Amino acid sequence: MTADEAHTCSCCGTVLSNTAAEGLCPRCLLSGVVSGFADIRAADLPRQPQAAAQSAGAESPPRFGDYEILGLIARGGMGRVYKARQVSLNRTVALKLISAGELAEPEMLDRFRLEAAAAANLDHPNIVPIFEFGEIDGRHYLSMKLIEGGSLASIMASQNGRGTPPSNSAVQPRDAATLLLKMAHAVHYAHQRGVLHRDIKPGNILIDSQSEPHLTDFGLAKLVERNSTVTRTLAVLGTPSYISPEQAAGQTKRITTSADVYGLGAVLYECLTGQPPFAGSTTFETIRQVLDQEPRRPSLIVPRVDRDLETICLHCLNKEPERRYHSAGALADELERW
Repeated sequence: MTADEAHTCSCCGTVLSNTAAEGLCPRCLLSGVVSGFADIRAADLPRQPQAAAQSAGAESPPRFGDYEILGLIARGGMGRVYKARQVSLNRTVALKLISAGELAEPEMLDRFRLEAAAAANLDHPNIVPIFEFGEIDGRHYLSMKLIEGGSLASIMASQNGRGTPPSNSAVQPRDAATLLLKMAHAVHYAHQRGVLHRDIKPGNILIDSQSEPHLTDFGLAKLVERNSTVTRTLAVLGTPSYISPEQAAGQTKRITTSADVYGLGAVLYECLTGQPPFAGSTTFETIRQVLDQEPRRPSLIVPRVDRDLETICLHCLNKEPERRYHSAGALADELERW
């Protein structure tokens, strides 16, 4: 293939130029940057499990240990998430498989185990519970409660990303405050048990059929008191548009519960404006903005945004961790007063 020829994104299949960073389209690069791209083509389950089984004349869905694979839900930096039925308990779950299988690097497997360890002991109505973690034939997996519904990111994209004017934010201010209030309580609960999330973003907030939010994907979670070798070897963790400046700068020793307060503020910002606080044309430009620029006031993007709610949002996004809310619980209190 010549330098001028096009190829496809290794994640979603979008046709792109041969100069595309990491061989990925901008959307996939942004969603998976730094947290480590797994080779999703190495997954040993078909992209469309049900269709593949039917075309092969199979009478039942593909199996992975005790799980029947019913369909693909999502794929990301660390792996794929399937809708599956746990046969022994006859329950439907979300099954997450690490992408690289037996070839996974130790750091990736450590992060996967940290995700399971961090989330398995959290029992909160707004945190997706982990049912089981294990390994089958070299493939690491964890099963979680299946939340029937989309992510906050997909909901906002459908409402605000297809020609809707910026003056109409994806989420009404009161609904946004209510959602973030519940997320702040959930995050504070995790913090009290020594767990940081470190990757709070709309894509990691699932909305169920009753419009209740659930925080998921503790793939970047760190046990606060654990001296993690993973954290030491990966300089920057998270998704650029939503990470705190200290994460963007790779200052891992400065990453505390305040980083999650920043992430909550970034989600609130996007709920109010329909766009993240920072989004450059490249990943590195986004990181530069996170480090050097102040976010535009939401009311400059959507004039009807309440100024008090705007102040709460911007307080979360302060560049200096000590100048944000001192805890997610304090943020929840402020949102409740509003």
